[in-house]
Amino acid sequence: LQTVDRSLYEAAAVDGIKNRWQELYFVTLPSMKGQLMFGAILNITGSFGIGGIITQIFGFPTTDYALHTIMHHLDDYGGVRFEMGYACAIATLLFIISFVANKVIQFILGRIGK
Repeated sequence: LQTVDRSLYEAAAVDGIKNRWQELYFVTLPSMKGQLMFGAILNITGSFGIGGIITQIFGFPTTDYALHTIMHHLDDYGGVRFEMGYACAIATLLFIISFVANKVIQFILGRIGK
């Protein structure tokens, strides 16, 4: 928030911005699109890596596969059972999910300030 140029707020007030919500939507968020995109991509990719924490706490595999995430599924079929075709299909699915999530975030952030 400190990197947003203060003169933009003054120019927005001259252009007709009347309240804080309009300032946030038309000035602050468009000025922070790069940081928001970076944070969103880091959170999306980090959410796929959550399996490591579950493995450290509960072990691998968990009881009745109760905490079996898609990353555990990939590790199970690729590293334990050596079914590489199925593991590649899971990895491809993960790539598609992360790519679509990235495009959705780009679309949402692209609409800010319009």
